[in-house]
Amino acid sequence: MIYDVMKKLKEKGYRITPQRRIIMEKIVQTAGLLTADEIWNLVRQEYSDIGLDTIYRNINMLTENGVLIPITGMGKERTRYELAHANHHHHVVCVKCGNAVCIDYCPIDEEFIKLLRKSGYELIRHNVELLGLCAKCKLCEENR
Repeated sequence: MIYDVMKKLKEKGYRITPQRRIIMEKIVQTAGLLTADEIWNLVRQEYSDIGLDTIYRNINMLTENGVLIPITGMGKERTRYELAHANHHHHVVCVKCGNAVCIDYCPIDEEFIKLLRKSGYELIRHNVELLGLCAKCKLCEENR
């Protein structure tokens, strides 16, 4: 996976710096939905002097190049990033803590696509945003 990403970036003229490599390695190793701060904390274990701005620059570049997908929660600091997958899926995001979970279901069906076409639109891509309370936050709310 990392090799394919690095090859793609080199072909587009990007340098593969040690920082860029370690950022990608940490994202691939965790295979989870990570915030910029979480990525930064993982990378700082090996590059203690790396700045958060370097993390954001690389996240933006990787997002622009289709390597990462941003999963928005409640504001920029709660945005999580995941590797672009071949399988299409959506996420439900907790409005309290920002945790996100993959949902391997897509509510966009053929009838909806036909409706769009009748309106003159061709669906290119979509993102369904589901917001809720995770079990931990729901328990905290109930115990108030």
